[in-house]
Amino acid sequence: MIKVGRNDPCPCGSGKKYKQCCLKTEATQQVGDRIEAVPKVVQWLTASRGQAVREALDDGFFGGLDADEYQALMGMDPDVLEGIMINAMEWLLADGSIAVKGQERRVLELILARGGPLLSAGQREWIELLASKPIRLYEVAEVIPGESMRLQDILLPGRAPVLVQEKTGSRQAVRFDLIAGRIVPVDSHFELSGAVYAFPRHRSDGLIGELRRELEEADTDSSLAKEVTGCIIPRHWLKLFVTPSKMPQFADSITGDPILLITDHYRVKDWRTLEQALSGEADVAGNHRDGWERLFEGGDGLERSSAAINPGKRQDRLSVFYCTQPYADIGRPWFEGIAGRSVAFVSREITDPKGALSKRRTGDAPAPPAPPQLPPKVMTELVGKRNRLSPPLHSKHLESSIEKATI
Repeated sequence: MIKVGRNDPCPCGSGKKYKQCCLKTEATQQVGDRIEAVPKVVQWLTASRGQAVREALDDGFFGGLDADEYQALMGMDPDVLEGIMINAMEWLLADGSIAVKGQERRVLELILARGGPLLSAGQREWIELLASKPIRLYEVAEVIPGESMRLQDILLPGRAPVLVQEKTGSRQAVRFDLIAGRIVPVDSHFELSGAVYAFPRHRSDGLIGELRRELEEADTDSSLAKEVTGCIIPRHWLKLFVTPSKMPQFADSITGDPILLITDHYRVKDWRTLEQALSGEADVAGNHRDGWERLFEGGDGLERSSAAINPGKRQDRLSVFYCTQPYADIGRPWFEGIAGRSVAFVSREITDPKGALSKRRTGDAPAPPAPPQLPPKVMTELVGKRNRLSPPLHSKHLESSIEKATI
């Protein structure tokens, strides 16, 4: 079979280039295949082995919760519960096993075996790819809102960050956020598979510590490592929803200095001179549109920011943000020294994060992922009674919310 180049005439005879004709249709079909693959497989699983699926989720994905924690989780807002089920079902397809005639079999094997769901070649490839990739913990190293994120593996700081195309998540993420998920290759780029686990930084120490201990002697890319991360990360993530948050210790992870939110406001008299000055600094990255950061390398080998320089809403305004007093003490004379007469200091704003946080309502479970594209009946069937101590979830309220989310 002769491979058609993007700029070659389209084989259909339209007279257009391949990239402007049938390649677009093929790409659209591939995206549709990926979107439909997981819901189709989930529907088949619940229809053919519903009880075994529920037991596998209870013992595996939700197995780290005790009865009271599970009851609290299942009593949460339906929107939150729907987001949890997205991650649960992807975990089942990629990492789960169910009992078949008294023997444990990987869910993937059942899906791809004879008698499994009717899938297109593209859908089979997507399910296989999904199941081959591990859940890993990443730090957001760079964000282009609405377009992409660059993710750095927390446990492998020496490995180059991966650029993933992500429209929705990149609008919410900020630099240094912690998220876990599966990175999968799609055509010539990378994407997140769909299930995402968000972790507040001040509640991530236990997770990172356990991952490092359990993976200390394991090959990073081995099946053992995949099994370990697929067990530990979901368990810690679910605990976020049911375990009260303790007041975090507000200290900079690199210097140990107390966190203090300090913002210096300036009036800009000459943008051109200021931009030239910033571009001449080797440790400064950024631009007028997105702002600048003064970077340094921390003891963990990852880049950190000591100052964030952000254009204001007014055309002649700019702010410089520091997260500790020492950063501000060093940063202000540095910034004003290179900016010179191009700016004029206006005011300084200081906020104690501990005081600000104490005024917020308790509970900081991460926002759920986007609503699942699963049939309402399937969702209602999956979220059943876990045991006699758990509340029933076949309620009209839950079923109604699922129907609205999947319309």
